Amino acid sequence: MLNPDMTDEEFQPYFEKAQKVSKFFREIGPEYDEKNTFAYPSIKAFKDSGLGALPVPRSFGGLGGDLLQTSKVVSELSKGDSAITLAYNMHYIMVGIAGNLMSEEQNKYWLGRVAEGDLIFGPFSEQRAGFSGLADMKAVPQPEGGWRLYGKKTWGTLCEAADIITTNATITDAAGNLPEDFQERVNAESFFIGEFKVDENGQGDGIRIEKTWNALGMHATGTQTIHFEGYYVPEDGFICEWRSGAFGVLEWASLMFASIYLGMQYRVLEESRAVLSKKTLGATFGAIVAQDTKVAGVGHIIDGIGDMASRVEVSRRVLYQTCQELIDGKDDEWPLELRFPYIGLAKTFIADNVLHMTRHAMSMVGGSSFRKGTIFERLYRDSAAAMFQPLNADQSRTYIGEFLLQPEELAD
Repeated sequence: MLNPDMTDEEFQPYFEKAQKVSKFFREIGPEYDEKNTFAYPSIKAFKDSGLGALPVPRSFGGLGGDLLQTSKVVSELSKGDSAITLAYNMHYIMVGIAGNLMSEEQNKYWLGRVAEGDLIFGPFSEQRAGFSGLADMKAVPQPEGGWRLYGKKTWGTLCEAADIITTNATITDAAGNLPEDFQERVNAESFFIGEFKVDENGQGDGIRIEKTWNALGMHATGTQTIHFEGYYVPEDGFICEWRSGAFGVLEWASLMFASIYLGMQYRVLEESRAVLSKKTLGATFGAIVAQDTKVAGVGHIIDGIGDMASRVEVSRRVLYQTCQELIDGKDDEWPLELRFPYIGLAKTFIADNVLHMTRHAMSMVGGSSFRKGTIFERLYRDSAAAMFQPLNADQSRTYIGEFLLQPEELAD
């Protein structure tokens, strides 16, 4: 596992850098949401900040930040713009996942490059597979050693800024045939890392970007489709068997996603307070309130803001405590089968809260929030992504329910 060694005092200047980058993200966010393109000016701002090296251990040239410190930075950036931050969040996820699974030699090289400013991303989802489904993508062994990768990934977040790619693919026989036996196929699914070099048209050697991103929200992430068309991975680009490795470190995915939506909760509360503390009601409310009444004095508005603030605070506690328990090794006390879903409860809880808060904010602010381009309309759209990143609520409950309904002798 990566060994963090940054003190809270050492962390503070980097949190202040995150605040400055967050402000810049906030300034440019509306433009790139409207354009539905990746926020290209964010690349220089993020790289110049040095924040990409935060979770890289000092032994590999990084800053030595831990899971909680990284979470705080992600939430702070998300307060500025959640969509732009979601792109760079993929970098943090892959530093955490790959860094904990690579060999010492691989970490010295790849994380050394990250410490120097390179960005890393990891497209995993396919038409039917992601973190929890088997990959159809193939890794075909080559006579000279290494593999050529074929297939496509449908969620290439950060692909337009990254320098390094990680991905999963299933190793085939020399003719490109996938294993027919289920367990053999599980064992053959593997984790790879390599260079990501594409030209201005998204074309590279055996790999290309197809610009397909057109979703309800999170426009500025530029989450495009990645096509692998014989992309070559040398032998030293093999990291590990995917399933046996990744499920032990997927907290870097789940808790970083949770951090995005905690930051969005902060923003929803901030924007709601700013509008509702000044707004007055006209005669349209009829007998409910008098004309020109300040909404800050209306009961359901007061209760609504109080409810929002309560949700933010409880979400913060759930996320921070989950991070701290993992740092302290308390997850060793959990049943192994429930480790990932228990970690995922923080993301599920925060996702439910941010979805509730954005809807409630629009209800309290009124019809003006429904107009295209308003901050509330954008937060509402962006919050919808919280339903899908792993693990979602249904997956978490299924994992937990299946375990608890086993015969007792199997669950012990």
